[in-house]
Amino acid sequence: MQKDLSIVIVSWNTKALLRKCLQSVYDETKKYSFEIIVVDNDSPDDSAGMVRDEFSEVKLVANKTNNGFAPANNQGLAIAEGKNILFLNPDTVVLNGAIDKMMDYLIDNKDKGVGCVVCKLLNDDMTLQKSVNNFFSLWSSFFENRFFADILKKFSTKKMFMSFWDHGETREIDWAYGAVFLVSEECYKKVGMLDDRFFIYAEEMDYFMRIRKAGYKSVFLHDVEIIHYGKSSSRQRRAAMFIQNYKSLYLYIKKHYSAFTYYFYRARAFTFLFLWVIIFSLKFVLHKLTGKSTEEDTEQLKVYTQTIKWHFTKDSLLKT
Repeated sequence: MQKDLSIVIVSWNTKALLRKCLQSVYDETKKYSFEIIVVDNDSPDDSAGMVRDEFSEVKLVANKTNNGFAPANNQGLAIAEGKNILFLNPDTVVLNGAIDKMMDYLIDNKDKGVGCVVCKLLNDDMTLQKSVNNFFSLWSSFFENRFFADILKKFSTKKMFMSFWDHGETREIDWAYGAVFLVSEECYKKVGMLDDRFFIYAEEMDYFMRIRKAGYKSVFLHDVEIIHYGKSSSRQRRAAMFIQNYKSLYLYIKKHYSAFTYYFYRARAFTFLFLWVIIFSLKFVLHKLTGKSTEEDTEQLKVYTQTIKWHFTKDSLLKT
């Protein structure tokens, strides 16, 4: 008999967190039948071995290389047999029947055009982890950044920038971080797999945009919660992942927006990168003169200068 749900988890080097994630799914999901598919991207910590030894009922795909997040998810989707699809990160812990509650809402609201449901993410100290955002716009990109965010939070409303919203109500959204999102059978059949050109980052932005273009609504549930430890894999390769973030965002913009928007945003981003190099160079000199640690300044300078250099490589010339 077909399961109600296929849960697809892509892992890389997060064995302990993956174990907690899997156990929480089994402990907290009782109402609906499900299968779990773990696609491991050649984790050096033997995450695949842990799954094989401790969760024999899980469908395991053990890659011999790191295939990236979107391509690995697609590997899981290719063997998924459930009616609905849940994308779940390995660094999450399901709380209080969260998956059952998300399924309840999705089923009860299919007739209202709801094709995707997300829930509230919590940090490990149970504080809110903001996860909902507006779709990209060139105008908002000038303000939703590290230069202006603190100032803008005092004057912005959720209608202006949802990244500043308190996540205090259930409502339709543009997109949310892909730590957990549930897609209905009908929506998935129309939207299909992730775009595997997104190695990591922005793949959920792209998918939520495709959901919107397909005519479905995405809804955030404020009273359903899951712990998300956050960037447990990507923080292990800081500079490389910072560059990948730019690459993925550029790909997303080039795919869904005008050529003017794409090239203008690249120019804007490049300018901001130079400003951050200047800022951290000044911090380095100041901290050196005052005897304070310059380790973080050095690391930040390394990240930003490598990202600037990447802009002059063939890899930065994206094809869609």
